[in-house]
Amino acid sequence: MIKTTVCEIEHYAVHDGPGIRTVVFLKGCPLKCLWCSNPETQRRENELYYNNSTCALCKKCIHACEYNALSSNDQGIVIDRNKCIACGKCTDACPTNSLRLVGKNMEVEEVFKEVSKDVLFYRQSGGGVTVSGGEVLMNADFAIELFKLCKDECIHTAIETTGYGSFEKLKELSDYTDLILFDVKHANDEIHKELTGVGNALIQENLSKLSKQGKEIIIRIPLIPGLNDDEDNIKNTINIAKANGIKEIHILPYHTLGLDKYRKLKKDYKLTAIKKHEPGYLESLKKLVENSSIKCIIGG
Repeated sequence: MIKTTVCEIEHYAVHDGPGIRTVVFLKGCPLKCLWCSNPETQRRENELYYNNSTCALCKKCIHACEYNALSSNDQGIVIDRNKCIACGKCTDACPTNSLRLVGKNMEVEEVFKEVSKDVLFYRQSGGGVTVSGGEVLMNADFAIELFKLCKDECIHTAIETTGYGSFEKLKELSDYTDLILFDVKHANDEIHKELTGVGNALIQENLSKLSKQGKEIIIRIPLIPGLNDDEDNIKNTINIAKANGIKEIHILPYHTLGLDKYRKLKKDYKLTAIKKHEPGYLESLKKLVENSSIKCIIGG
């Protein structure tokens, strides 16, 4: 039985593919994007969320921890994440649910049973199942087996990927995937490394190889003010799309919906000074893409 760590299963999603979808978020990502809105998916292991705004500071969690990973100060509970093994005993002891485990070890069959609950919605809306991350290629074997079960039931499948990983696994996964949502975070290799921690040579190589497989691919640009939103980068991304025969680009506007997750994980968010784009600028980039005879959607 193949297992992996599932961060979350989101039902009734109307993004990340057509129709009403169930999105399976897996843990583990080789990139460290400065703007990451899902920091809880970066590590493969289970992690502990702590919400000090609801904590009663009763210290029951401290007494429940067998690894001396918890202590307290005047701001609340302090987690020593080097000692914490995410066993969950502190969460069981917490009367206010201020401590919560992020991540659950699940078998393929468990996840398929969960996503199958929405099969009627898939049929009526043209929806299906999307596997996201983290990075799906870090859990490729799991996703392949899940999609095999989906295909047996004629369920539409999609992945969200950075494209950073083994092409052999990407190719095998694509054999069971109807739609590939492929992130192009920056067209320039050096800048890509500054923004994400890795260069984009492997990513572009994988995109080129994948485009020859005849699969439906949509390029997605997570648009970050001042980092990758200039017209030159958009034009270069358009050129990447054209070179690979890709007919659609989605522009994903910057947002700060993940800020609370950083607080709960006690992580620093480095882009606090960034402001969101004005709608008019997003529309101008949309027209730039469309003028190249490529379909463009803001959001996705």
